[in-house]
Amino acid sequence: MDMKAARNDIGIEPRKVRAVVFDLGGVFLEGGPSNVRAFGARIGLAPEAWDAIRHELFVEGDAWDRVERGESTLDQFAQVLQARVRAAGTEIGLREARDFMGSPGDRAAMPVRPAVVAACRALRERMPTALLTNNIAEWRESWRRRMDVDSLFDVVVDSSEAGVRKPDEGIYRLVEQGLGLSGEALLFVDDLGVNLKTARRLGWQTLKYVDTAEVVAVLDEVVAAHPSRG
Repeated sequence: MDMKAARNDIGIEPRKVRAVVFDLGGVFLEGGPSNVRAFGARIGLAPEAWDAIRHELFVEGDAWDRVERGESTLDQFAQVLQARVRAAGTEIGLREARDFMGSPGDRAAMPVRPAVVAACRALRERMPTALLTNNIAEWRESWRRRMDVDSLFDVVVDSSEAGVRKPDEGIYRLVEQGLGLSGEALLFVDDLGVNLKTARRLGWQTLKYVDTAEVVAVLDEVVAAHPSRG
């Protein structure tokens, strides 16, 4: 594959980038949405039953959104999940319900992608970097410990601390305020198109995470376009 052609196709302009903003789960960490999709089979639910529950809790309703905004707890969500699963004919314990996604602190459920970490470190030698994550209070200590946050990012915006989550515009504005930058000076890397859509509306450059090698190749172009801050 011609990586230069691929970069031109997605429209990134490396010389205009002044800071790079990263998502956490799905970019630095594997798992996340794929673990949620697999949970139904793991507990013995028929695919159509789990699809309906997922849609209710994560798409149509805001039960999980409330946890990510810090408005309710993981245990409260787990109790709702238990009830929905029970209504579909399967019993699970509270601990199993809490573990529907795994957690960013679980090295087996959400392994770190070393190549993305290395790319972030190389970028930070040249420009500010930020983390923009939809996350929950119960996981904060574990993922911060695993990611060595202070050495990787100048700005961290966590939805459970901010009280607002992607794709709401307000959380992107917090990143802009923290970095002192806006528009095309920002490049945002996320694995979900709905999150990138808001960033594009604000004029940010965006890069969807699909494949590590392709994402790192783009970030290498940004590194090459800028001198070291040191």
